[in-house]
Amino acid sequence: MKYGRSILAGVEGYVPGEQPRSSGVIKLNTNENPYPPSPHVLDALWSLASENVRKYPDPVSRLLRQACADRYGYPGPEWLIAGNGMDELLALAVRTFVDPGDTVLSPYPTYTLYDTLSALHGARFVGVDLDETFQLTPAFCETKAKLCFLPRPNAPTGVAAPRAEVERFCRAFDGVVVIDEAYVEFADDTCMDFPRLLDNVIVMRTFSKSFSLAGMRLGIAVAQPAIIEEFMKCKDSYNINMATQAAGLAAMQDYDYMLGNVAKIRATRARLTRALTDYGFDVPRSQTNFVLAQWNREPSAKAIFEALKEQSIFVRYFAARRLEDCLRITVGTESEVDALLDALREIIYGVERAPAAE
Repeated sequence: MKYGRSILAGVEGYVPGEQPRSSGVIKLNTNENPYPPSPHVLDALWSLASENVRKYPDPVSRLLRQACADRYGYPGPEWLIAGNGMDELLALAVRTFVDPGDTVLSPYPTYTLYDTLSALHGARFVGVDLDETFQLTPAFCETKAKLCFLPRPNAPTGVAAPRAEVERFCRAFDGVVVIDEAYVEFADDTCMDFPRLLDNVIVMRTFSKSFSLAGMRLGIAVAQPAIIEEFMKCKDSYNINMATQAAGLAAMQDYDYMLGNVAKIRATRARLTRALTDYGFDVPRSQTNFVLAQWNREPSAKAIFEALKEQSIFVRYFAARRLEDCLRITVGTESEVDALLDALREIIYGVERAPAAE
């Protein structure tokens, strides 16, 4: 393309999970929460005064940031920035802390947007392989870079690196570490306190997964105020719209509702993991709202993915190194998981599904 930046010629854009165009699909491919957001979120959206919509929103989302600071134990909003989804914050991290030509580090396999954002900025991306159990390696910890994206728990593996190991890495790393905690509410512990201890750590969270607000596009980043000041220089003027700020604030104020949904998902995740293991899948211990199901026999993982899709059950398949024999499956409702397991039994073993009760 003669008008585009020359750097774009070698960049492949990020490809999100497929969005079905028809109704009646069991959608287990994009790690959305299967349960609705807090009723207080809907009340907040309905109560937006039409008079206010003609005005610009708060450019720095102060009420939302204060609520998050209170929840996570930080002195005030100067420790946080809000983003139009966590993806905007990831892009801001590259824009703020990386010069073209600098190195960006991440484990592999992981969220491919890290690579894309680095390439768009003209940075050198280095993905260091996780070990056979999807944990960090000495080679990763010894790699030098200006910025590190360290997802915990990781996607698409679902595995969380030990907290103590992550802290050691952050203390030794001569650059900025972004700890991506998109799925941390489904995990056993968190690194949210690290920014108080370390001036090079940014912890990011999303409202898409645990709070059921994927459609609103909202994320937050927590770091020492000097880091947040640099972020503020680079963000768009009014990056969070009025409705999203209201929804996020209401969700944060009804935190127990979110925890209730998380508890249900964790219970279903355990049942799904047991069933998949019984079917012959290898399933690493997930700390997320999805599981990675590894399959090394016939039919192939890709064939299973396609067969499920024919039955209007969407899961995620990655045609990528170390993932060719894997399916990433979002934890849905109990009935959605039942339908998935019935379909898998039919595909793998030729056992027909039981007829629905009348």
